[in-house]
Amino acid sequence: MNVLKNKMQRRDFLRSIARLGLTTAFTSQFMLSSRVFAQTAGAKRFVMVYYPNGCVRDKWHSYNPGALGSNSFATSPLQHLNAHLTKIVPIKNLTYNGHGGSSGHPEACRGVFSGGQENATTFDVAIGEALGGRLTKNMHVGVWTSKTKGTEYMPFTDKNRNKIQVSDNPQQIYDVLLADIVGNSSGTYDPDAARRKRVLETLHENLDLLQANTVSVEQKGKLLTHEEALDYYQNTLAGALDIGGANFYRPTIGMTGINDDGDAIAKAQMRNIAMAFQADITRTATFQFMSAQDESLKINFPAIRPYMGEYGSGEKLTYNQNGSHASSHDESSLFDAQTRWYNIMVAYLMDELATRPDVAYGGTLLDNTLILVMSEVGGGNHQQENPGIYVAGGAGNTIRSGTAVDANNTGMSNLYLDIAKAFGLNWGRYGNSSGGVTGFLR
Repeated sequence: MNVLKNKMQRRDFLRSIARLGLTTAFTSQFMLSSRVFAQTAGAKRFVMVYYPNGCVRDKWHSYNPGALGSNSFATSPLQHLNAHLTKIVPIKNLTYNGHGGSSGHPEACRGVFSGGQENATTFDVAIGEALGGRLTKNMHVGVWTSKTKGTEYMPFTDKNRNKIQVSDNPQQIYDVLLADIVGNSSGTYDPDAARRKRVLETLHENLDLLQANTVSVEQKGKLLTHEEALDYYQNTLAGALDIGGANFYRPTIGMTGINDDGDAIAKAQMRNIAMAFQADITRTATFQFMSAQDESLKINFPAIRPYMGEYGSGEKLTYNQNGSHASSHDESSLFDAQTRWYNIMVAYLMDELATRPDVAYGGTLLDNTLILVMSEVGGGNHQQENPGIYVAGGAGNTIRSGTAVDANNTGMSNLYLDIAKAFGLNWGRYGNSSGGVTGFLR
């Protein structure tokens, strides 16, 4: 009975908080010490970017350890990050071996992104749960992920150990997460927002009826969780955050399924992340280029054709080798060019974050964001050593930006742990971690 009494007291407390105009997101941070700790740390926002099938490692890692200079990436697919050189930490000689690595793509996806713990919650979800958010703990967006051959080829896993199937449609992401928030700033009547509010009110009434019945303590707890979620969304709809301006607009493209639109769709998804961060809807986002062992998207966009060799013009532009997995095993200039495209898109995200103010924490969004870019394998032939990985963003001045790090065969889980530390999260370990990566944190 004491447990039930405590749950009901917390329910009354939440309702009192709601009447005072505070959001459930705030109350959750108040009651969970890990989130309070996260609020005071240097880095504030996290983006995890996944690209499939590894890279041509000797080209990717052609830079030298130490301070980065203007020519550090001259022969690397990282070249297109030069505009943000002072906010990049490329890392060579990490290893997935013993940290979820495998010679098979599906097997790697079961462990690499969760620190070597097979089928466990992946790092992006763990960070999102720890940091919280106003509307969602983590927004997952993608490009061509809907064309994957099966969920086992998807890299990310939720807290219930289910593979996350993300939306490839930038317009859908905007409509679900941003339309109501941005619309509120104009002061105009939004019939969709009003409809959603009525639905939420009805669901609240139904919850009250359920909670009035005689149910078990466990059922009461589940109902409370549902009520918190409804409060969360209702407070968001009723919010008055003024974020209007030219930087907020609905993407002009959805998921068309047309290869030539892949570049525009990826950019639209990157803008969605930047807009969601500026609106303070979430502090964690995950971007997924396709899925592991994928060849559904022909990566032959104009920006990388000068690097594609014989596949950069003529009839070979339409050959199957222009798919990521088909080209990866050759580790040719074509595959190297395709990984350039991923980095061009990350550079675009960094541009978007750099030009937007961080209304919640000050400075620009890029100043406070940490971006992790990685694949499920190292090289195109499924190697587990020396994967193509870098960390980008200001990260609240917690990492050694502008410096290339040699991890000396340290496991990937150790980098995850250091990233958590950059957010002030007091994790003793993550996955199979055994320490940190020397030279990464300040």
